[in-house]
Amino acid sequence: MAIKINYKGAAVVSVFLLFAAMIFSCKKDTPEKFEPERKNEKWRTTAIKDSMGNQYYAVSTLSNKLEIRVDNKEGKTIFSEVCPTIDSTEIPSEKGKAIVVLVSPSKYISINDATFSIKLVLDEMDKQDKYVQLLANINLWTKKIYTKKYKVEKPEDWTYKFVYDALAQWYQNTLIVKEGTEYNLNGGGGYMGLGQRGTQLVCYERDFSIRYTKDIDASYASYPSTGGQYIPVNNYEAMTFRDDGVISRVQMVTSIEDVWSGKKEIVWQNDLKRSSNIPADYSVRITDYNIQGDEAIASYTIYDEKGNVKYKRTGKWALSNGFPRGYTTE
Repeated sequence: MAIKINYKGAAVVSVFLLFAAMIFSCKKDTPEKFEPERKNEKWRTTAIKDSMGNQYYAVSTLSNKLEIRVDNKEGKTIFSEVCPTIDSTEIPSEKGKAIVVLVSPSKYISINDATFSIKLVLDEMDKQDKYVQLLANINLWTKKIYTKKYKVEKPEDWTYKFVYDALAQWYQNTLIVKEGTEYNLNGGGGYMGLGQRGTQLVCYERDFSIRYTKDIDASYASYPSTGGQYIPVNNYEAMTFRDDGVISRVQMVTSIEDVWSGKKEIVWQNDLKRSSNIPADYSVRITDYNIQGDEAIASYTIYDEKGNVKYKRTGKWALSNGFPRGYTTE
């Protein structure tokens, strides 16, 4: 007996099965949404982001360890390390007593190096007479971390200034830290004790070996901070580029010896609003800056009194003395 085959129907079924297989395959290859892992934690500090979107935070683990972690912008942990110098008695019971500050990586100093600063308060928050401070230098490329610990139990104990501007990444991947006794650094004076100048500036290598120290004993002292846009040009000087159009070469002036030798905070300065010879109600904003060879370079935009763009310029100046070397206008 002859068997009739419905080729048309078979073809339709085959196409349907192939289509279903394609859908299944595509669905299988679609990555699942990543949820950050939060196991093994008593608490974690608020994360601080760098310009690449990486998030830095500290964790108190269930095993009574203090752990520093970094997540990328997708939320995946790319760095995790237990601090070996912090013991269980130095970890607060709540995250509100762990205060963190981040000195982000800089493309002009080191794109991979960050400094994470942690203050662990051991008594009441309204006192903060007893605490541990930890400096952690992290390299996200080599996955290495170096730490330095300060423990303060009395005013004479040695420590470092704990505010955002008190730490600065410096020349050739170093770190500038303002140190002194707790009394000299935080013993009152000015807003939140900021009037206290400390005892010395220490320039640390990334492994916390010392490159140099400078005494702070001048009645007026000037030293670097993380605030603003700056590029160090040697161990003691930097170029700074203010958003509002002021370019300066500045140097550290911290001691009586510096003052006697004639050093001043500003080596040279150029206010782009004045040097561009524009009306008083116009404004300037720096959009990019760099150092190439013996020249400082800045791109900036001129705005009229209504905030409209008038023109854009890129200027060059001699790094040593600020002498203009020409500019181009868009």
